[in-house]
Amino acid sequence: MNPKFRVCASLIATSVLLGSLGMNGQVIDAGAPKTTVSTSQKSSKNEVQLKWNGKNLPQKGIVLHGVTYVPATALRDGLGMSLKYDSKNRTYTLSNSGGYNKLSAVVYSSNEIGILVSGSYAGDPGGQIINGRLYLPYKNISDYLGIQGQWNPASKTLSMTPKKQNDITIKSATLKKKILGVEAVAHYPVVSGLADADVQAEINSVLKENASGVITGAEENEGTLSPSDSQYPYEFNGDFIVQYNQNDILSITTYDYSYTGGAHGMTFRKSFTFSLKDGKQMKLGDFINMEGKNKQKLNNTVLNKMKKEGGYLGGFEGVPADAEFYVKDNAAVLYFQLYEYTAYAYGFPEFELKLKEWK
Repeated sequence: MNPKFRVCASLIATSVLLGSLGMNGQVIDAGAPKTTVSTSQKSSKNEVQLKWNGKNLPQKGIVLHGVTYVPATALRDGLGMSLKYDSKNRTYTLSNSGGYNKLSAVVYSSNEIGILVSGSYAGDPGGQIINGRLYLPYKNISDYLGIQGQWNPASKTLSMTPKKQNDITIKSATLKKKILGVEAVAHYPVVSGLADADVQAEINSVLKENASGVITGAEENEGTLSPSDSQYPYEFNGDFIVQYNQNDILSITTYDYSYTGGAHGMTFRKSFTFSLKDGKQMKLGDFINMEGKNKQKLNNTVLNKMKKEGGYLGGFEGVPADAEFYVKDNAAVLYFQLYEYTAYAYGFPEFELKLKEWK
């Protein structure tokens, strides 16, 4: 498993491959009546009727432990998403028509299916294999694949529709360079379709410069490290996730991962939130009130959560004006780097701040 996926303790501890699952390189058939693998057995009382643009889908979702799951093949057959399976890495990958985010389900064990977005761990809950079928958390589908939904508790129906995205195109470009015997690779977004060419050029310049930093950072190891060996090769990778692309706002998180030996690699996050009207890079204070009593409330919220969840190393003195964050539906997500305030195994501390609660 690539070290960059081992950001949380549960993934660090996982190293078992799934020979027992009997995967054959084919996408799991959601309509198959035979139970080949069952980490959870569904019953009719847990089933969810799925709709897409007002039309009932033949496949049903399911609610487990308060989480709504959608069959992967319902997304393929009903919503027209691309669904591929990589038998070597035991990975199922979904992408929508926009294509800039890819949602992957990696089968680590029969009861642990990690969800990755563009190669980065998306957190819990993971996926489920139920009666031989792969199910994905609806929350991840909504957050990363441009889908919104309305829940009707009386009829147990999840009605899904496309989110209204900004009228732009986002494609992935790549920078590469051979460094210390391995290829450093940085994927970065390129935006097109904006009415103002100068704004578009400025946004693209910022994003490409950030990707160039991945290559530059890798080059800094030359002269201090010997070339990579074949048993534990070095890695220098950059990638990105489009977090929000609505209402003339574009929010992107980039990842810079490096491994140069030792127990694990290191990932650095950086987020960019742009106003598409003028190209301005927005700050956390543009979305929530960080003044007066609200600032102290925010500081207390962050500190208390870090202490409660464990791994706190100390040193937190407050949320800075230039804090790292990204935007999602109706919220801003504040975060800190690995090791900044918490132990590595606890990952990136994140704090979802509902906009209506932090006015």
